[in-house]
Order: sequence, then C-alpha cells, then structure tokens
Amino acid sequence: MFSTRKCMQIAPETEMMHELTPEELKALQACFLEIIKDIDRVCQEHGLCYMAAGGTALGSVRHKGFIPWDDDVDILMPREDLNRFVELFEECMGDKYELTTPNSDKYQLESMISAVYKKNTLKAAFLDYNTPFPKGVHIDIFAIESVPRNPIVRGIKGVTAMGLQYIAVSTLFYHYRSPEKKKFFSQSSAGKFNYGLRCTVGFLFSFRPYKKWGDLFDRFVRCKKDTGLWAVPTDIGHYFGHIMPKEVYYPPIKGPFEDFSINLPHDPDTYLKNQYGDYWVIPPEADREKHYSVGFCLDCAAEEQKKDGAQDQ
Repeated sequence: MFSTRKCMQIAPETEMMHELTPEELKALQACFLEIIKDIDRVCQEHGLCYMAAGGTALGSVRHKGFIPWDDDVDILMPREDLNRFVELFEECMGDKYELTTPNSDKYQLESMISAVYKKNTLKAAFLDYNTPFPKGVHIDIFAIESVPRNPIVRGIKGVTAMGLQYIAVSTLFYHYRSPEKKKFFSQSSAGKFNYGLRCTVGFLFSFRPYKKWGDLFDRFVRCKKDTGLWAVPTDIGHYFGHIMPKEVYYPPIKGPFEDFSINLPHDPDTYLKNQYGDYWVIPPEADREKHYSVGFCLDCAAEEQKKDGAQDQ
C-alpha cells in the first residue's frame, strides 16, 4: 500500500494508456540505442564515468543487449561525473536532447533522477501526462553517492533521506493530481490508499514548492568525501537498497549491448544479485515490470505534418 510503483503494477490499464506493439517496441529500443551511444560518446570525449543500471545491465549480461520486453533504459553516474555531465549537456547534446535534473537553474526538476529526453519524440508516462516536463523517449541517470561508514550515522541519514524523498514525490504528486489518476489508483484498495496518502502528504508539505523539496533531498544525500561505500539513493531500493563497496561499481568494465559495448559495474554479478537475486531466471510475464505511457511517437513533427495534410484535403 505504501509503494506507488507496486500499486501501479497491479492496477489494470485504463483507456488513456498506450500498449506498445512488438514493432513499436523494436523501434523504441533502436531509439534508446541511439541515445545510449550519444551519452557514451560524450562520456568518452570528456573522461566521464557512466555504467548501465538495473535492467539495462541485466540485459547486457543475460541477453547481450536489451531484455526482449524492456521498454526503458537506466544508467548510473558517480556524483562528480553527473555534475560535470550536466555542465556539458547544452554544448554537447542540446541540439538533439533535453535534460531534467535537480539543483539546476537551467533545467527543470521532474523527479529526483536526472533524465535525457530525445527531442521530437513522445513517450509520456501516465503520471506525467498533465505536467510541463519533457515527454519524449528518455534515459534515466541515477547518481551514485558515497554513504557514511558508521552504521548509526548511515541509518539516521538514510531514514531522513527516505522521508525527504517521500515528501518531495508526494508534493509533486499532489500538485499534478487529476481525476484520471484518482480513477486509476482507485481500482484497488491498495492503490486508493496510496493515492490518498500521497495527496495528503503532498498537501501538508505544499507550503514549499516540490522543486524545493526535491533539491533539498538531492543535496542531503550527497557526501563530500569518498568513503569507499557507494549507494544509489534514488533507485528502487531507495537509500539502503544498493549499498555496496565502491569496488562493486568502479572502475566500470565493458559488456556487450546489441552492436556496441556498454559500460557495466565492475562486479556485475554482485551488483545484479543485489538487485534481482538469481538474475538468470526469466520472470513469468505477469511479474515483468510495466511502464505505463499515454502516447508514443518517434517523429512528432512528421506526425503533425500528416495530420495537417489530412485536414487540408
């Protein structure tokens, strides 16, 4: 009931949602591959570290490319490398892409996770359809942070971070609530409870804009010195989910991914076992993660031209 992600997974689709056809999924993955290669190029040119995360890393190890049904791509960047990437973004990628990221005057904060969106495309998430954020095909970039070695200090910081993250997401949830979202979550008792709780918490903390809460969380989870213990506070497991020695993540190694080599965490076996357990087991279709979208197009300009032409006839 407390996990919005799980509540979305168990809810049936609504008429607003678009399910990708096999042909669309293949085209989407080709678009993702283009974005990954562009990010890889920029990172190589400027000496930045990135590595595949979650299902993208799993796809490289288990499938030598995309997981066949996967419709998203995630990467990791150590905090300093991500900061530098944000500084370089407009110059190196601004012609083709948009960026959302916390703690930036230039870019919007869409979530606690940075994201690179390809312009002239559409793949709007259900929760974002009524927001002003970019809605194109995108890749999420999760910041890797150092965490305190002292377990008591780490515990206090982690619990506080999770509280700030919940407040930040809830204020965003409340600000962009809608009848359609309420109807979707109300299809199950867990979803109804989750939606109500999110909106209540969001209302109570809406005395500050959601961007202020998101920026505060982002600053709070940073650590000034490298402790040798790394984590990904914005990933599925939140602050405590992926705490591992730095050596598990760094330095990255190369792994096969479709027709090129992608960066992987240094010890992909330990990393993937931490996230998935026995990651060689193919999950049943019902347990595969779903990402709801309310539209899909890989060339919005051409689609608009078609519509204008049809109206003129």
